[in-house]
Amino acid sequence: MIITTTEYGAEFKDVDIVVEAVFEDLKIKQQVYQDLCQVIPGDCLVASNTSSLAIKSMAGLLTNPERFGGLHFFSPVWLMQLVEVIRGEQTSQETVDNLLNFAAAIKKRPIVCRDNAGFVVNALLFPMLLETFKYIEEGNAIEKVDRAMTSFGMPVGPIRLTDEVGIDVPYKIFQWMGIRQETLANVVEAGRMGLKKSGKGFFLKDGSVDPEVLPLIAKKGLKELTAEQIQEGLLEAMFKTGKDLLDRKIVDDVRMIDVGMIWGVGFPADKGGPMKWADLTGMSRRLFGKNFY
Repeated sequence: MIITTTEYGAEFKDVDIVVEAVFEDLKIKQQVYQDLCQVIPGDCLVASNTSSLAIKSMAGLLTNPERFGGLHFFSPVWLMQLVEVIRGEQTSQETVDNLLNFAAAIKKRPIVCRDNAGFVVNALLFPMLLETFKYIEEGNAIEKVDRAMTSFGMPVGPIRLTDEVGIDVPYKIFQWMGIRQETLANVVEAGRMGLKKSGKGFFLKDGSVDPEVLPLIAKKGLKELTAEQIQEGLLEAMFKTGKDLLDRKIVDDVRMIDVGMIWGVGFPADKGGPMKWADLTGMSRRLFGKNFY
């Protein structure tokens, strides 16, 4: 039942939905949407699998922006259950409902959020990654930081996760956010995009840290931490971002954050998700004076 094509031909004349998964370059996407809108029917849904670009920055490129929204899948797509359905400023409720129906039809588990840098899951990962690289720059070994989070229950540590998805991905996202993370910049500018992406990253094929990457770490003093301190610091970065998403009404329900992190990046389900874990450990009351649940 699969039809492949490399042109905007007759195959597009009666499609119900198009999921755009173009490289994260707004100019390229603009050309794609211009070509696409000439061949799809007026009632066709268009969804972007962007992981970093704002939905509102793309909506104006389409003929019917009310029929456009975000549909952000997680890597590896065949394994991760989550898909984020993103409601842009012009996205209609009917479009959101149809995107939810589509997600269910392909056996994905959706959460709904409003347009936001990083949406939900990446929004929580960005500050956690910034904190991760700060710890490494302060003299904590890559293996130690990753091991702290895998011992907590995460399927992979944050450095290995960065290597898996492509080191250039968070680098470009931080650039877009106006943040220059020195170690990430050094690694990417040395041509290391990740072991799978360019053959070189933070790790070697045997799983050990590549010694050639160590001189690229932007050392900034020395502050050795215990595994528990690393866990607490990285989790706290998540909690604070989750609170911000709720305050700004990016999500209407705290459970959207918790199930998103469980289904999207493998946050340990037995801990209930980051916001529930903050409640269970008392960090919610210590940081914010109240529980999320």
